[in-house]
Amino acid sequence: MTGHFSTARVEAFSDAIMAVAITLMVLRIEPPAVGPGRTVAQAFWNDTLPAIIFFLITFVVIVKFWRHHHDAMRDLPREMPSAALWLNVGFLACICLIPFGLEFFTQDGSSMLTVGVYAGFMSLATLFLGALDRMAVGHWHGEVIIGAIVFLLAIPFAPLIGGWCLIVWWLDVPFGWGLNRWRARHRPAT
Repeated sequence: MTGHFSTARVEAFSDAIMAVAITLMVLRIEPPAVGPGRTVAQAFWNDTLPAIIFFLITFVVIVKFWRHHHDAMRDLPREMPSAALWLNVGFLACICLIPFGLEFFTQDGSSMLTVGVYAGFMSLATLFLGALDRMAVGHWHGEVIIGAIVFLLAIPFAPLIGGWCLIVWWLDVPFGWGLNRWRARHRPAT
């Protein structure tokens, strides 16, 4: 593909892809299955609640992607170049793979492989979105690299704390806050 593409159409298509990804994730949450010697409460606490928590964490991450994607689209020209379109396609491919990554992760949250696949899709989506944003504003944002690294930091914690390794992803908040404070202090006076 060559030429330029309508940013509004690309953004609408991207919004639809992200909505479908979120929908696919919620559809995999099953109600508690009661079996012999197992109560509804036990099934809920052991099976359903962790699935809901992992869904909510992933939901928040995708919403953050959606918000940053909106900002990048706003900063691109109305007719985006084909290179930006391909970066967006890479980003959307990662978003489409996140439901698979979540399903794989929930099979064994203590495996470095399952966490690596899941976090890898998140990290790649972050890098594609960061590159798209770089095209829009002309420079890389430090949060992109920090975000990609923070997703991958969960991997070595998987064997130690299982699915709770995703708590490491919240490190993105203080790191981003610290980076913004550092930038404010080192911004040239105007």
